[in-house]
Amino acid sequence: MKILIRYSVLLLLLLPVYTADAQHNKLPIIDVHLHAYTDRTYRSVPNEYGTLSPKNLENHKKATLDMMDKYNIVRAVVSQIGGFDNQEFEGDPRFIPGYYANNAPDDTTAFIKLIEEGKLKVFGEIGAIYAGKTLSDPEFDPYLKICERYNIPVMVHTGGGEPGVTYRCCPNFRISLGDPFLIEDVLAKYPKLKVCMMHAGEIFHEKAVRLMMLYPQLYAELGAVLWVADPIKDYAEEFLRRAQQFKCIDRIMFGSDQMYWAEGIEKSIQTLNSYDFLSEEEKRKIFYHNAVKFLALEEELKQ
Repeated sequence: MKILIRYSVLLLLLLPVYTADAQHNKLPIIDVHLHAYTDRTYRSVPNEYGTLSPKNLENHKKATLDMMDKYNIVRAVVSQIGGFDNQEFEGDPRFIPGYYANNAPDDTTAFIKLIEEGKLKVFGEIGAIYAGKTLSDPEFDPYLKICERYNIPVMVHTGGGEPGVTYRCCPNFRISLGDPFLIEDVLAKYPKLKVCMMHAGEIFHEKAVRLMMLYPQLYAELGAVLWVADPIKDYAEEFLRRAQQFKCIDRIMFGSDQMYWAEGIEKSIQTLNSYDFLSEEEKRKIFYHNAVKFLALEEELKQ
């Protein structure tokens, strides 16, 4: 009996060590689709499951960082809602600053300055669809040229949007503008520009794969299609099966699109891990290796 008690005590003492080791040994993940806010732009809102987001920016930041620590997310591209000043994740080296915009910027000199100062490393999320536009509109041309010159990857929203968005904020929003084929002129014009279709085309996922077959500089990330309503989640599986069939897995990246709800990170990781038709090697490419290539992080993340 004494031996059993001693053994139990020893297990309890060692448990924290085992837990720490398990956390330490988790394979790294790169999330290419997070959002950041300021006190001015953050709000507490319910998601489609009725779960209310954290009550303030400080709690949102903590929830997001806790989720990143839990799943060993070592880098994350963050679309900064509200500009580059006073962002919640400012100064944390894990975050790669993106430039969120629905319309093209209005100053090329200022845009270049942001790049040269290291404040802008990804042009996106570009939500041109919310302004009734596409990435192929001429107003984006000067900035795409700059991105190609400075090797800044571009990430553009494809697919649809949340229910009622046309009436709530964006009267020019049209699902048809989320068709990936509408960015083909950009791909043809800028062959050295790395472009990522956010949400993997969503309802247009078959077109997204077909476009990837033709243009080797074109990537896709999964975003909210991994964790929103079940009919939308179906698009993620259909896209991945087709991408696997047509040998495009090497350019698909994991993104959670956590927005106001950090639990979106966990849900999306769990969904991707649940796809037993993907090999472990393919999942690792999606969770990590493809993003390293897209974001040119080889040197930075070299062990």
